[in-house]
Amino acid sequence: MQDIDVLIVGAGPAGSTLSHFLLKEGIDHLLIDKASFPRDKICGDGITVDVINVLKRIDPELPLKFAKTSDILPSWGLSLNGPKGQNLRVDLKGELPIAPFFTARRIDLDQFLLNELSTQEHFFTECSLTRLERNEKGIRASLSHKGESKSVQCKIVIGAEGEKPIVTKLLGLDHYREREHLMAAIRIYHENVKGFHPNNHLEFFFDKNLLPGYFWAFPLSNNQANVGLGMVSAHISKNKINLKKVFEEVKVSNPWIKPMFEEAITLETTKGWGLPNMTKKRLIAGDNYALIGDAGGFIEPLTGKGIGPGMMSARIVSEHILEALTKKEYNLIRYHDHMYRYYNREIKIGYTLQKSFNYNWILNPFINVLNWAPILKYGKDKMVRDFSNWI
Repeated sequence: MQDIDVLIVGAGPAGSTLSHFLLKEGIDHLLIDKASFPRDKICGDGITVDVINVLKRIDPELPLKFAKTSDILPSWGLSLNGPKGQNLRVDLKGELPIAPFFTARRIDLDQFLLNELSTQEHFFTECSLTRLERNEKGIRASLSHKGESKSVQCKIVIGAEGEKPIVTKLLGLDHYREREHLMAAIRIYHENVKGFHPNNHLEFFFDKNLLPGYFWAFPLSNNQANVGLGMVSAHISKNKINLKKVFEEVKVSNPWIKPMFEEAITLETTKGWGLPNMTKKRLIAGDNYALIGDAGGFIEPLTGKGIGPGMMSARIVSEHILEALTKKEYNLIRYHDHMYRYYNREIKIGYTLQKSFNYNWILNPFINVLNWAPILKYGKDKMVRDFSNWI
């Protein structure tokens, strides 16, 4: 049986990022994933500035290397499109040394992060977690690695395996799934979507038939696009909404979305997934364990942003793991408190806007006010200052 300090279950952006930070600190760990890489993962494929910040903390040269990767597309702005055709567009080309956003297919992003690990010896693919058993040394984990049974003894286990976490189940933890704190989304890759801004803006559409949700269209490399919609699960359940049906209806009925798809080619069948939103009610740490990324529910409640918070949760938990190993005290509850202090403002604003956007009469004037020249200039200048600090 192998003895290690930390077992990380799941090699998506959160898990692989944590591996990077543990390697920097010389912490003995094992990173496992049940899949064989490279592999696809359902996602909106939007990369925000917090990702760049985390990459910079791993290695100051990594953001530039990431930006130059051929399958990663820089996006210099975003556009919010209201139910009545209002448009709030922010373009930061020329304002920053590196794009504030990127789009990257998860198959490319995840592989980039794994390829940049300084060693692959501690990374097992096609490796499933089958059992967790607490003992006097911490936690014993039973694994199935390419059909072979293995056991590892660890002081800390990290759940990083996504929205349906096996670590949570095997430790007997509460998998927090209240519908008011969940979103559901669908994604369909398309080719030849028209109408994107020359600087590859991320496009968000708030259609009256989708509220409190939104339709997105993000440009990708090779003339492709990630297109989808997300909606609060409680609203879906209450109104018996079929997301796939609503998606197709909006695509042909919304006068601002329809022209984008007149020559588009659908590249895949509809794929759906759940988005557990941030909420302090979800306990994400305790004795000998912590949850990061989607496994910890780190999805921003308004936009569904998850990659950035997931990678940030990995960075933050790495600090608490180092402290725990140094003090030989393996309760990571301080990580729980740290994360919710860090995202407290984003949680409050996200849920407030999410609830407000149930109503056209709020959303329409909201976008109009943001478009007022002094407010737009203030907002743009603040974005530049904040992004400059991050990168």
